[in-house]
Amino acid sequence: MSWIRMVVAGLALCAGASVASAQGAPGAGSQGREPGMRGEGGRGQAMLFVGITLTPAQQERIDAIRAKYRAERGKLMPSSSGGGRPDSATRAGMMAMTTKQNAEIRAVLTAEQQKVFDSNIAEQKKRRDQMRANRA
Repeated sequence: MSWIRMVVAGLALCAGASVASAQGAPGAGSQGREPGMRGEGGRGQAMLFVGITLTPAQQERIDAIRAKYRAERGKLMPSSSGGGRPDSATRAGMMAMTTKQNAEIRAVLTAEQQKVFDSNIAEQKKRRDQMRANRA
């Protein structure tokens, strides 16, 4: 009978962890995330805003810009790709879209924030280039 209790306790622990994970940390709304990281986006987008504190108005404008480009990226990526790597034309289109998105986001920022944003983009490019070099 003891092993049944252990199995039930283990299942309860897993279920509780899943629920807690889905809910996020206590108080984790837009306040608990990195600036610029409401909704989707990923770590790459968060890294662009390291050292930048956005006003609520800036955050809303950036969220709108990101939503616009997220929809465009969805159209560009073929749904039949099956999770494989996109072809070179698709990658080029995605890079062009990212460049346009970053330019629009940069226009929302103050001059001080732009300096930090530019520095973060340069750092991200450097890391990406290093990762590509390591793969080769």
